[in-house]
Amino acid sequence: MFEILVDAMSVFFTLSNVLAVALGLIIGIVIGAIPGLNVPMIVALLLPITFYMDPITGLSLLLGVYKGGTYGGSISAVLINTPGAPAAACTQLDGYPMALKGQGGKALQASIYGSVIGELIADILLIALATQIARFALKFGPNEKFSLVFFALVTIGVASGQNRLKGIAAGLIGLFIYSIGIEPISAASRFIFGNINFYGGIPFLPMLIGLFGVSEFFVQIEKKAVAGSKETVIPISKNREDNVISMKEFKANIWNILRSSFIGIGIGALPGSGSSISAYVAYGAARNASKDPDSFGQGALEGVIAPETANNATVGGALIPLLTLGIPGDAITAILLGVFLIHGIVPGPELFTKSADLVYPIFISLMVGNVLHLVIAQLGLKLFMKMIQISKAILFPIIIVLCIFGAYSVGTSMFDVYVMLFFGILGYIMKKLDIPTAPLLMGHILGSLFEKSLVQSLILSKGSIVPFFTRPISLFFLLLTVFFIFWSGFSSYLRKKKNARSR
Repeated sequence: MFEILVDAMSVFFTLSNVLAVALGLIIGIVIGAIPGLNVPMIVALLLPITFYMDPITGLSLLLGVYKGGTYGGSISAVLINTPGAPAAACTQLDGYPMALKGQGGKALQASIYGSVIGELIADILLIALATQIARFALKFGPNEKFSLVFFALVTIGVASGQNRLKGIAAGLIGLFIYSIGIEPISAASRFIFGNINFYGGIPFLPMLIGLFGVSEFFVQIEKKAVAGSKETVIPISKNREDNVISMKEFKANIWNILRSSFIGIGIGALPGSGSSISAYVAYGAARNASKDPDSFGQGALEGVIAPETANNATVGGALIPLLTLGIPGDAITAILLGVFLIHGIVPGPELFTKSADLVYPIFISLMVGNVLHLVIAQLGLKLFMKMIQISKAILFPIIIVLCIFGAYSVGTSMFDVYVMLFFGILGYIMKKLDIPTAPLLMGHILGSLFEKSLVQSLILSKGSIVPFFTRPISLFFLLLTVFFIFWSGFSSYLRKKKNARSR
């Protein structure tokens, strides 16, 4: 293995390959930070260009975009309360409150460290254990996937802090919104009301932009309209401890980082799961393991590190089924599969023997990407912080224009803009009623996998639910779900009892 990696280094380390990784990271970070512009879209746009490149150079460019874009969504989530990517919706829960406390620099640095370390651990495991992990992932059938998604949905209540019932209600609303359109198994239409625009379901990106970007715009308008109200200005602290993660804080989060990394890798290795699931599962796990779970949602450093570590570790995890089984783990790896095939390379069990001259240089590009990611993100940190010095009177009109552009660009249809506006109003109402919006988003994201896995499981078992409890992996996730429910309730009871005594 060592000799193969040394040979791969000599192949990879050319100026064009290193520049491709760096350029991909910069493009990904910028695109990921802009609400409405998504990484799969830019990867798809860059795809034709890679046809004229060397396979290693082209793949290095796209992998750089993949890594940078997964991290970039956290920038806008922290600074303007609008996640640039779905996975960053969880980061927003504590990142933005940290920014309001003057700890925006620390939140962004936490995002950088969590992202890079999560990627590094995932890439090391990908190189060392890809085949073994893929064999385990093969054991996940519909029953196991359903139990995993059910477990992830339960974390909505955990991640919603003191508003557990509201969080669960928002998640159920998200599941209902997902159900609009054509049912994936039988192709039956649901809740379309004769409108052909609903056949494809509610477009995800316009909904995302509306829930977070437009709703925040309405909140700022309301604050301006109220007599005597002042603009919500994100303070910039000059204290070093508010802008830098101390060694003590880093050491306190080592187990959080390791746990979140393995959650991201494990979920990323399951085709179709994605970084959004891993981010919420890691967030829920971090909250349950925290000594101060009530601080989550109020600006907890752990609440930023956990989802950012997990969603970036998912990048390496998603490459495992792609390279070893030829099965894409998410939308971006599906595009990468096309790049492989166009260059005459077929991912699968024989890839490591027939195309080792390509695979191992790609592994080197992943490791180089981690180093460049840390450098580029750190250099851009001051630039990102300057964004919050811009007056909301200037910033939010720019954001709303970008939101409209982003929503319209999805399908070049005004219907998408109307969807964005609807969810902007809905998000505004939810904020006024203190109902968390992130669980709604998660319910919508998980709806597809939840329904498909359930229906497939029931078809295979002829309507019986017994296999959910007899298959070991499925039973493990169901027991873990029960444990989370009881642990969350018991922890809440103990905290209330403790507070009552202190009074």
